[in-house]
Amino acid sequence: MKRRGLLSVIAAASVGVATGEPLTRLLDGLSTEAPSLVGLPEVRAVEAAADLYMRMDLARGGNAATAMARGSLEWAVKLRDRPMAEPVRDRLSSAIGLLADRVGWATYDQGRLEQATRLLTFALDSAARGADRDLRAHTMLDLSVAFADMGRPQDGVEILRMALGDERISSAERANVHAVAARHCAAAGDRPAGLRHIGLAEDALARAEPALAPDWARHITVSPGHHDSALGLALFQLGEDERARVRLGAALERLGENRTRTGLRCLTRMAVLRIREGDREGGAEEARRAVVLASDVQSARVAKDLRMMIDGVRQCGMPELARELSGSPTAV
Repeated sequence: MKRRGLLSVIAAASVGVATGEPLTRLLDGLSTEAPSLVGLPEVRAVEAAADLYMRMDLARGGNAATAMARGSLEWAVKLRDRPMAEPVRDRLSSAIGLLADRVGWATYDQGRLEQATRLLTFALDSAARGADRDLRAHTMLDLSVAFADMGRPQDGVEILRMALGDERISSAERANVHAVAARHCAAAGDRPAGLRHIGLAEDALARAEPALAPDWARHITVSPGHHDSALGLALFQLGEDERARVRLGAALERLGENRTRTGLRCLTRMAVLRIREGDREGGAEEARRAVVLASDVQSARVAKDLRMMIDGVRQCGMPELARELSGSPTAV
């Protein structure tokens, strides 16, 4: 789908309108038979698949888990054309949207941006058919990151402005959206706007009530350390080194064991910050630790972060360390 077509789908879904287009063409290879009548047991099966997938740390491969999720998604899509009660259809739409978003995000993490954008657009269209406002906003957030990584950070900002137009999303998700918007603004060269989003994220975070977030958010948005990492990454990109160090340090202390890639993203930036502040020995130790921890991690984002860290080390006047770190296969 072309850029204008994708953005029109996103704009429609941002206000809760499914496009009506045959977006199932974004998924191919459907083959498993679906039941003739859909009820809550089928919906719970899709929800259970999404929950299981979110519990897994995919950093070191996860091909089997992704294949399971993809197969579940293909089966779930077939359910949409079967008879069911409207409350069941609403819940099914959200379940499909969540599972598609997670598969799309994993595809993005593998560096397959075009395929990820297609999957995430499908996820957003499905989420627009359900009642979960946080899910819709979070899927738009994931889409915005894909757009930004394709060299279009301003498009990413616009997508998140659409998401923020829905006053019904929880304060926890609102804080998350503002933090990522700040990062996109930094990439687009609009530092003042980025700092405004940081302030709005912190305001929303002060009001955040985790109990109001949907269950799936406990694996992502309201999991320990998540907001600290999102704000730390944005502050680092905005050049707010001192504030970034505080947030990144808090994230590294709190992130759970299944947040391997997020932890590495924070650690690479902490290494650069420590070297910038004059703690060359401590920064070098953290940089080496990041390379070791990333040695068996399969993630295009983490590989990109390692290259950023090595460039930062070089710019700080430590060419020998940069050469040493560059010798790691992970950093190539």
